Amino acid sequence: MTKHILLVLLITISGNLLAQETEEQIKKIITQDFITYSRAFEFKDYNKITEYFHYPVLYMGEYYADKNKLIEAYVEVREKQIQPGYKYSMVDEIKFIKISNDLVSAEFYYSRFNANYEKIFSGSSLGTYKKLDGEWKMSEYGPRK
Repeated sequence: MTKHILLVLLITISGNLLAQETEEQIKKIITQDFITYSRAFEFKDYNKITEYFHYPVLYMGEYYADKNKLIEAYVEVREKQIQPGYKYSMVDEIKFIKISNDLVSAEFYYSRFNANYEKIFSGSSLGTYKKLDGEWKMSEYGPRK
């Protein structure tokens, strides 16, 4: 009986270890998500943007409990506060801090360009990613101050 319990424990522990993502895998997932999030921002695809968050979310210092309120906030930023002439963004660098197996802080450095490929802004933002229900999504996002 003891051997069976030990065998079950070993299988469970080894299965959990194999299921753990490496830091490189986590970085790759978050980098790809942020790039596609940036494209959604570029194209004003607000419904797509909301797919990158766990709710409630802290965005630009305010809490949003649902995607419709978050969409309103993104419309305000994207259509009224963005630099004149903005066409697209490029991610320059991402720095990661793994806090735990389910929590990562990411610092994003990016540049914004106009239709003539001229840089009109460089900035950075911070995002906190949580892994819930097997998915990495942002729970906080806003400018780096």
